[in-house]
Amino acid sequence: MKDIDKGNPHDELANFDDQLEIPPNDRDRLLQELEKFNKWLINEKVTESLFNIKDVTIEPPGSGDWIMKVYNSDGAQKVSFNPLNLNAWGYDFFEVVILHEYFHLVVQKVPNKDDAVKIKDYFGSDFMSLIDIEADFYVALYLKEIKDYDIDTYWELNFKGSTAFSDEWIRAKKFERFLGSLLSVNKMFLSSTKIFDLYLPSISPVYTEDHMKILVLKREHIYFEEINASYQDFIDIKKIYKQPSHHSLEGYKTTIKKFTAKALNITIE
Repeated sequence: MKDIDKGNPHDELANFDDQLEIPPNDRDRLLQELEKFNKWLINEKVTESLFNIKDVTIEPPGSGDWIMKVYNSDGAQKVSFNPLNLNAWGYDFFEVVILHEYFHLVVQKVPNKDDAVKIKDYFGSDFMSLIDIEADFYVALYLKEIKDYDIDTYWELNFKGSTAFSDEWIRAKKFERFLGSLLSVNKMFLSSTKIFDLYLPSISPVYTEDHMKILVLKREHIYFEEINASYQDFIDIKKIYKQPSHHSLEGYKTTIKKFTAKALNITIE
């Protein structure tokens, strides 16, 4: 999933209609999916927390430039989601974004903008990138195990959502976070066994040494490795990140698969 800045999550949004109420069937479907996702996370032993779905609300569109807000009311924790971008993104991609945010809440305990800012201040932006990569990974794993997604259906969905964005310039840390999610999610989809490898790349060696340095977090340990990503590979993947709407769906997926195959030294059919 392309990075969404918690401070101003929609600054890259091209078009949206904030006048239409979210359809009741979409509201009910989203709440059911959140509860299902939460129970799946418990079954996977990722969390022991079950958020009361009665304390989740979907706000009317146009109620501000935010995705998720968490607050206390009458001694209980409440969460609200803003469907501002439902029409621009389409329901399926919007749902994935909401699941990502919900993971921040129920697993990582990073529900609000202020919490994310504190983490960056305390631990640095790389650690915040890892938190987002982990959230992307578990949402993708959920889609694979519960909805039978594969690498193609996953990136088809992301392509549809990414066409609502445009980047005039690339922030290095956001791009590294995108590459980390791409490699982590694709490794999971392509593996014949259940793995939990998270990848955090540094793009700085590409310019001078023609490779990327990667921090790999496994459940058992952490290690570093280099991946074979040349400057041209870097340029190709940067193009689909910056301007996905300039590519066809097949071209978008082909570039992602080609980069993944070379970076992870695997064969993709």
